[in-house]
Amino acid sequence: ALSVIGQETTRQKEIGLLFRDLDSFGVGYKTGTASALWRFNTMLLNGGTFQEEFSNSERTQKNFGFNLEFGREFRRDVAKNLEIRYGADVSFGYQYGESDGRNIGDRINYRESRTFTPGINLVLGFNYVINNSLIIGAELLPGVEYTTGTNRFTDISNEEERIKSDISTFNYGISNTSALLSLSYRF
Repeated sequence: ALSVIGQETTRQKEIGLLFRDLDSFGVGYKTGTASALWRFNTMLLNGGTFQEEFSNSERTQKNFGFNLEFGREFRRDVAKNLEIRYGADVSFGYQYGESDGRNIGDRINYRESRTFTPGINLVLGFNYVINNSLIIGAELLPGVEYTTGTNRFTDISNEEERIKSDISTFNYGISNTSALLSLSYRF
């Protein structure tokens, strides 16, 4: 006699809105089992325009950026409707900014910066499961990141580039931008 026992693991998927420091937000997608999921996050909306006028000059600033994260998350039930989350992410960020100064209608200076930021984050957080489909989550993402890029300042009146600098920073730890709130739909 041959006895075979098959066990099928239940696949789980989640999609949600992510909020970081209540100033930027994005979308997250997770797939896997109830105890281990792959994470794909992006902070899509990061940018803006600022314009300032004085009696004889004006200044315009524009910026744009995005952040992508990919990683693995593990979950454990600790109480009814409460899950602990832990894991790790790799991340990549891009930021672009420019500033244009004018004096009585003539542009006098221009500044442009471009940065690239790869990093690694730990994931430490929890989920409150409202019902089988709706989840509220919070997590901290302590980590390390390296930023590289360029910063260029041009004096338009002389038509020459006056200052060009390379940007290189190394950051580690946890800050207010390391906190992430989520509202997810499980299907």
